[in-house]
Amino acid sequence: MKELEAELTAQELVVEDALKDTSETQKAYSILQEELEAIEERLKEIEDDQIALSETLSKIEKDDTNARQKVNIYANRLHAIKRYMDKRNLPGIPQSFLTIFFTASDNTEALLAELEGRRVNIENANRLLDILTNDMTELEEETYKLVQYATLTEQLLQYSNRYRSFDDHVQAAFDEALYIFEKEYDYPASFKVISEALETVEPGVTERFVTSFEKTRESIRF
Repeated sequence: MKELEAELTAQELVVEDALKDTSETQKAYSILQEELEAIEERLKEIEDDQIALSETLSKIEKDDTNARQKVNIYANRLHAIKRYMDKRNLPGIPQSFLTIFFTASDNTEALLAELEGRRVNIENANRLLDILTNDMTELEEETYKLVQYATLTEQLLQYSNRYRSFDDHVQAAFDEALYIFEKEYDYPASFKVISEALETVEPGVTERFVTSFEKTRESIRF
């Protein structure tokens, strides 16, 4: 901005000199006209530069405000997702989910650090915000998916009690699914084992439980 002001002052002096020369040297009108047109063109360029700079500064301010608002929202969502998972009382959390969660947490801290710096690099802040937005979308999707498989597996394991006493295949599937559920925390794999076994003795039972779950699924309270 200071450079533009200096340039504008310099051009004003040129205009004054040009007008002064008119009275002192009586330059040919055509030559003076060319000088004035050149000055006018440069002044227009300076005005355009000032407008562009103003628009850039305005965009930076908006981007900065947006990044600060979003990072606060995402920090609150991380806490909400953790509370949501804690309420599930699962035997354990899969490493794949923890990786997604802590990646989002680390990127939240990185964006906060950028915004709290003495001089904010808005391009870097926007880049970090884009990454974090994708992280949070993935994390929310994985949270719902994990809880769905875990809840349905628990329900199907309980439901299988009506068949386990007289069906060895269901009993074996129950034992395998329970081990995977309690020791490996691989809830999709556990769900697959017990649901396939129950389908052999009661076709359509899995779909019935899935439909019921989707109707009553608890949302994450952000």
